[in-house]
Amino acid sequence: MDNPLVSVYTCVYNRADKIHRVFNSMKAQTYKNLEHIIVDDGSTDNVLQLLEQYSKEVSFPVYIYHKENGGKHTATNVAWNHCNGEYLVQLDSDDELFPDGIEKLVGLLDNVPVEKRKDYWCYVGRCVTQNSDKIVGLPYPDGINSQSREEASRTDFQVGGEKIALISASAIGSMRFPEPVGVKFVSERVVWEPMKEKYKSWYSNLIIRKYYVDEGNNLSNQKISRQTVINKVWSCRWQLENRKKYQTKGLKCLLPYCFGFFLTSKEYRKGNPYLVHGGFVLYLLQLLLAAPAWISHFCLYFLVK
Repeated sequence: MDNPLVSVYTCVYNRADKIHRVFNSMKAQTYKNLEHIIVDDGSTDNVLQLLEQYSKEVSFPVYIYHKENGGKHTATNVAWNHCNGEYLVQLDSDDELFPDGIEKLVGLLDNVPVEKRKDYWCYVGRCVTQNSDKIVGLPYPDGINSQSREEASRTDFQVGGEKIALISASAIGSMRFPEPVGVKFVSERVVWEPMKEKYKSWYSNLIIRKYYVDEGNNLSNQKISRQTVINKVWSCRWQLENRKKYQTKGLKCLLPYCFGFFLTSKEYRKGNPYLVHGGFVLYLLQLLLAAPAWISHFCLYFLVK
């Protein structure tokens, strides 16, 4: 089996009560050629002290970087700028790897001849939750790795669930997440979709990561605020701009974008001006919605914190 340097990166924001999962699972890894890049995204709890203590307890290099709070996508950009490994693994700050997780991911390289690895951007494993030993989502079907790149990508989407991957650093290259003004959440899809267009993936049903759910602090449980509106509006803007390329349903994004735009901040609107997207139908609908959207802005302004 190959023995490349693997850069595990973790973006942290106020995870003092859960970061021990990351620490314990990293200490237990059977694969030893590791480094751990940790980016603190402006935490206000005592997680920084825990990070410093952890860095003294492990045998592999740990690099800790601090930045002002800007969202996971901005912290990921910092992490990628400092990764030294040939391959990368993202480990969320509230989850854990199984002890042989990275070893299994690196072992997937053996399925692809060395001369063909330049065509692959990631090697995918699966996840379970803390409540079950069953894979989250459907298992990959036999023969998925014999499918064309486009067909395999569609199959990957259809099986759903949570995944984790060994990512080629050379494929990532200079690719970085956009950092639009005022936005604190940018979907990973913004980067992964272009990667899927250019490179292949190798898929497996090997269980690598334990994914914690129903803990009351995930994105789906967030209360509405001006920040969540801004994040949603930018996401809809991106989907409208890329709807043909990535088969996004334009109408599904149109209403949140039109009405939400005028509930965003002045800073956001200055950096991300209102745009009319799409063909004739979407163009007409956006023009028709512009007036009531302005009215809704004034009516609902004080309902959004």
